[in-house]
Amino acid sequence: LYLRRAREAVVSTQSTGVCIVQVLVMSQNLLGLPPPKPPIEDPGPHLLDSVDIKYAPLCVDLAHWIQEYTGCSMEVSQFWTALQNGCILCELMNNAQKKHSYNQKEIYKYIGYTLKQDLGDQLFYVRLNVETFVRWCKNFGCEQSLLCEVGDLVERKDLERSLSCIHAVARRVAELKLSYPKSVRLEVKYHMSYNEIIELFNEDNADLTPYQISIKESFSELCEIIGLGQIDITQPLEANRERWRQNLEGMWVGEKPTEGENGVGS
Repeated sequence: LYLRRAREAVVSTQSTGVCIVQVLVMSQNLLGLPPPKPPIEDPGPHLLDSVDIKYAPLCVDLAHWIQEYTGCSMEVSQFWTALQNGCILCELMNNAQKKHSYNQKEIYKYIGYTLKQDLGDQLFYVRLNVETFVRWCKNFGCEQSLLCEVGDLVERKDLERSLSCIHAVARRVAELKLSYPKSVRLEVKYHMSYNEIIELFNEDNADLTPYQISIKESFSELCEIIGLGQIDITQPLEANRERWRQNLEGMWVGEKPTEGENGVGS
């Protein structure tokens, strides 16, 4: 009877996207089962090994911005491990939606998702979190061609596509006059996409105009502000790989957990 009611409770909330994972955890406790393990235990790839080196500054900048929005700490070199269960992304989703609703003088409606402590050992709930985030991105007005699929993040099938999705959210909040990342500020200031800006580093300065060189200088300043250090604008971005790896060592956004606390993202 208990399990039947638990099943009915979960089914009754599917339409709202809210999963009563606590009921399932309670079932485990009653049966004397050990506490569930996280569905994704192994650390993800190092940031510099997961995407093209040219996107490393964008990832670091987005990590700072996400922490500012959500209050969630994360180890920057483990950017994808922190985001992979969808919890931090859903916090970003709710905070962006709340700010937009207040600006529009609309009633803010919390969007339910499964909290980190309730994920248990079910990958299903991780996938549901990311699916909730991607669906919200579409409803929020993000450019759909830039969004990812659930497996791109959860199964690490295409992390650059996952990055594109988060970047699309950052651009959308800029359009809505909300707080947005410094990298997007460069895009707005120079009327250039991030890809167009970093493409300048593949060109010799002798072939560029003073204005284009100033854009490279602004990008170097961004790298310094976010903790990667200033870069030599006469060199391609690949030349910074080892120094960036050193600077990312031990870098956290937000408060670093004390010894014994869990994880790369909280």
